[in-house]
Amino acid sequence: MDGIYQITPFLHVPDLSEALSFFCDVLAFEIRYRHGNYAYIELGGCGLRLLEEPTRRLTPDGKARVAICIDVADIDALHAKLGPALATLPPDRVEPLKDMPYRQREFQVRMPDGDWLNFTAPVA
Repeated sequence: MDGIYQITPFLHVPDLSEALSFFCDVLAFEIRYRHGNYAYIELGGCGLRLLEEPTRRLTPDGKARVAICIDVADIDALHAKLGPALATLPPDRVEPLKDMPYRQREFQVRMPDGDWLNFTAPVA
């Protein structure tokens, strides 16, 4: 499997500007490329591809379509860095930093489309 070095989720978002504001202003991603209704953003070498599709429908039951995990080296430092921006989000859009029974320390942020972005690191 030579040459595989990264998984880059491709997210279909209803509003590209809103998504970029969320990812870049709140979660500190950087825009690496943007053209029309497409953008590629990165955080510490992890990339996301965003495609604006305003007419794409959410699932009828309102459940998330996908949850994305971003593995980080120092979850506590990242959480502290993002803390002030996370505090500006509605309470139902952020799950607190906690140790999980499956040996991960993590926090979750609900993206504008309703899906979850999960920042995680192994518990020593």
